[in-house]
Amino acid sequence: MPRIARITLLIFLLAVPSCSSPSTSTDAPDAPGQRLIVKEITPDRGRSEERNLEYEAQWDEFDATPHDPGDALVVGLIADADSLNPLTLETKNAHDILDLLTLSLTHINPDYSSAPSLAQSWEFSESHLELTFHLRDDVYWHDGVKTTAHDVCFTLRMQQAPTTGYPNIKDKQYIKECIVVDDFTARFTFDQAYPYQLFDVVDGHIVPKHILEAVPDGEMVTAAFNRNPIGNGPYRFKEWKAQQYIEITANEDFFAGRPPLDRILFKVVPDQENLVIQLRSGQIDFMERVPPRFYEELSREEDLVAHIHPSRSYTYIGWNLRDPRFQSLKVRQALTMAINRQEIIDSLLLEFGDISKGPILPIIWAYNPNLPDFSYDPEQARQYLAEEGWKDTDGDGWLDKDGQKFSFSLKTNKGNQIREDITVMVQDMLKEVGIEVRPNILEWTILVNDSTKKEFEAIMLGWSVNLKIDMTTLWHSDSISDKYNFVSYSNPEFDRLNDQAVMERDEKKARQMWWQAQEMIVKDQPYTFLFTDKQINFIHKRFQSVQMETEGWHYNLPHWWVPQDQQKY
Repeated sequence: MPRIARITLLIFLLAVPSCSSPSTSTDAPDAPGQRLIVKEITPDRGRSEERNLEYEAQWDEFDATPHDPGDALVVGLIADADSLNPLTLETKNAHDILDLLTLSLTHINPDYSSAPSLAQSWEFSESHLELTFHLRDDVYWHDGVKTTAHDVCFTLRMQQAPTTGYPNIKDKQYIKECIVVDDFTARFTFDQAYPYQLFDVVDGHIVPKHILEAVPDGEMVTAAFNRNPIGNGPYRFKEWKAQQYIEITANEDFFAGRPPLDRILFKVVPDQENLVIQLRSGQIDFMERVPPRFYEELSREEDLVAHIHPSRSYTYIGWNLRDPRFQSLKVRQALTMAINRQEIIDSLLLEFGDISKGPILPIIWAYNPNLPDFSYDPEQARQYLAEEGWKDTDGDGWLDKDGQKFSFSLKTNKGNQIREDITVMVQDMLKEVGIEVRPNILEWTILVNDSTKKEFEAIMLGWSVNLKIDMTTLWHSDSISDKYNFVSYSNPEFDRLNDQAVMERDEKKARQMWWQAQEMIVKDQPYTFLFTDKQINFIHKRFQSVQMETEGWHYNLPHWWVPQDQQKY
């Protein structure tokens, strides 16, 4: 049963390796009563046939350990969710909430092996062209209808339908069909055997056929279900007030037992400064991705606990390759060399960040440690720009070519202070080589819409990455017409190598291919890869059994509880 991870490639707005079990160390900071929990991960290959049974009681533990019921968790979000329909959501916040509302076929362990969830067990056929899942028979949708294999196969059909708008439709391209063997047995068939078959099948949450089959073809993105979902997980949807909060409540009828916390409120506070203020004052209980500059002051708060672990994300500046100025390889390389990434890290991330060289992070088994390094070198940048015809011909201090000043707009999202600060730093750095940068700070929804429509010159965003090494969605020429290759990167040699590597079952051969693919992208510099950071999360100390992982801060949230004498709500 191959190790997998079902985290989809989602734009993360606060802003994977298979591995041996994370080791946890606890240190005692200066502030009395404060705890610091640090996670470290040892890289390993992501397609092992091994299985870690330690976590298999993920849901069954509910009844085994008595906890005081009651209280609420208030989670601070910098932006609202976009949709709570598993078929249409695109943002990380929505995905995190949906993980609590709706089950997937399998659950992901901290070491990225897969464990039973809706499916109790599964097995491949001898040819590896069939994968059969045996479902639990005691899982109910929140409206009382039982979850069956009919829902599982309906979900695949909707994911594969081009009119649905499923963001990860390419992950389903090698799955031939899903067959309902009986009410609690679903069999998937494949066109060919490849390393990530289990991953591709279990990617995404199961949806209720009896509700969504009534949605007309092509209208899933506007379905009422998107803002009023029916799930089958440990929490039920209660209310969504746009740009204010989303509230979910404990599912009394969950097959593994009622989760201890009565409710969870995801509160939208569209500014990181205000989120920190509300965290300190107790208006929110949890904040993900706390900016490093607040770490020291929050560490002195006796009621807060810090959880720090490796991030599975990186921040970048994407260059719109449809813009003639950015079609030059040397210009893109010059832009990277003119940006002092280490200074950005030292100023804004402190000790919680490292320069990111390429699209695969060091914690992933296929990472290439020998990538070309376009380090800070403004003189070389000026030379490259001059070779491409960009010179200051009129003596005004700005580069120009054919009468056009080298000036562009750099878009990023409002409320993320680190990104806003980076735009100012990049503006100053590129000014030194004669390029004018015009920061353009936008509301999140507007920024996402602009990126999808390719209406930008340069854009600063971040990607949260997954264990499955398949760069099709972001970098393949075939993905230019989709949502995520919005810089319009195209390299036929990369396409060929990526397509071969995705299907290669020999680990050594696959690693060599991915190393070459990374080298191509890094040489082409369609992005300036800025940094990868360590994730800093803070939570109120009254919450017990908290386990945060790189896989997700909410990894075991249904187990969190608060002693009765400490309950607040």
